Amino acid sequence: MRSRVDGGAGARLRVWLERAAHVAGLAIVAWLLVESLRSRPAGAAQVVALEALPSELGRWSTAARPERVHLEVDGTIAPAHRDWLAALAGTGTQVSWNGDSASPVAAAVDAVADPDGGTRILAAASRGATVVVSDGIGVIDSVKAGAAGARFLAHSPAPSVRVGAGSLVAHSVLRDSLGFKRILVVGRVGWEAAMVTSALEERGWEVDTRLVLSPKGDVTQGPDVQPDTARYSAVVVLDTLAKVDAARLVRYVRDGGGLVATGRAGAAPGLVPLGVGRAGRAVAAVEPFPRDSADPRRGLAVVPIRLGAESVPVEMRDTLVTIAARRVDRGRVTVVGYEDTWRWRMAGGEAAPDEHRAWWAGLVAGVAHVSRVELAGAGAADEAPLASLVERLGPSSARPEHAEAGRALSDAWLLAALATLLLLQWLSRRLRGAP
Repeated sequence: MRSRVDGGAGARLRVWLERAAHVAGLAIVAWLLVESLRSRPAGAAQVVALEALPSELGRWSTAARPERVHLEVDGTIAPAHRDWLAALAGTGTQVSWNGDSASPVAAAVDAVADPDGGTRILAAASRGATVVVSDGIGVIDSVKAGAAGARFLAHSPAPSVRVGAGSLVAHSVLRDSLGFKRILVVGRVGWEAAMVTSALEERGWEVDTRLVLSPKGDVTQGPDVQPDTARYSAVVVLDTLAKVDAARLVRYVRDGGGLVATGRAGAAPGLVPLGVGRAGRAVAAVEPFPRDSADPRRGLAVVPIRLGAESVPVEMRDTLVTIAARRVDRGRVTVVGYEDTWRWRMAGGEAAPDEHRAWWAGLVAGVAHVSRVELAGAGAADEAPLASLVERLGPSSARPEHAEAGRALSDAWLLAALATLLLLQWLSRRLRGAP
């Protein structure tokens, strides 16, 4: 009696399994039917190598356009060819591309706010990539990209620059020239004011001065006017604000002016609204000054800067911030913790005067308010070739054949599963004697 019950339960279980296999088989058949009705590309994609693209574009201009095109990108595509492919996609052709070997790169060129001239070149590339900068004459420089890319300074004009990283090359052009106004130097009569003024004048700046000498007299150069963007590209405050109205100076910065201030002057109550930071505890100078040092500013006294909320460090001495900067509305502010930089110019090596001059010129160039005049005939640029390619044609994808092969493989597995289910159902029915 017990075996009959067990046999009946086994038979019912076998029937349920057969029905489950039957339902699963029908589901697979339905899935394959739906897949067969889905739109598939009419034909295989025409795979085009980058070097063959110009000739293929010419052929497609006179012959019937292909239904599917896949481009293998291992270099820079000319902007005109990139636009042609985008137009081709707009007519209904399926255009895809693959650029596994293409590293992202971008470039920007800007004139330096310095009467002595120069061009700033900014490059974005993958960290560790070798970045090569060149102009129409040849290679300017090369360097390994850091976390923030790379930065170059060309002392001569560079109206057109190419930046290469891997197989891609970005092209940037200088679009405008700069017009300069005067510099105002504020402080006390002394070696620092004299050396900073000389350095800026030697660089080509026209300088006005407001220097405190004594309660009975001051040393001035230029008209006694308050800072204004109509007259001054930048104001340099060395050690005192006595000869300038602090509120007017803050308004000048907010209107787009540039300010370079020493740590003690920058921490004055009148400049607190600029929010660059506070002065820390002073570190004494090195005596005697280290001549021909590879890092001459380590010999200078420094008042470290305690950064404000939106300030960024520009230069560090170990863990101390020695130069900080901040954008304030339309203007920019740089606070310099170094004191008595004239010692560098006077007691350094033979190159010290040139280095001191270039350093102060760089500080002013970083904040200077200048007028820009667009250059006629600057030419076209391709500053981010990979980003432009993604924008025009979409993201990189595998060859269409790979996708079709994967789909065919999936269909084959489904057919195998269907055959297995049907075979198991047939065997089960035969074993239990069902027709």
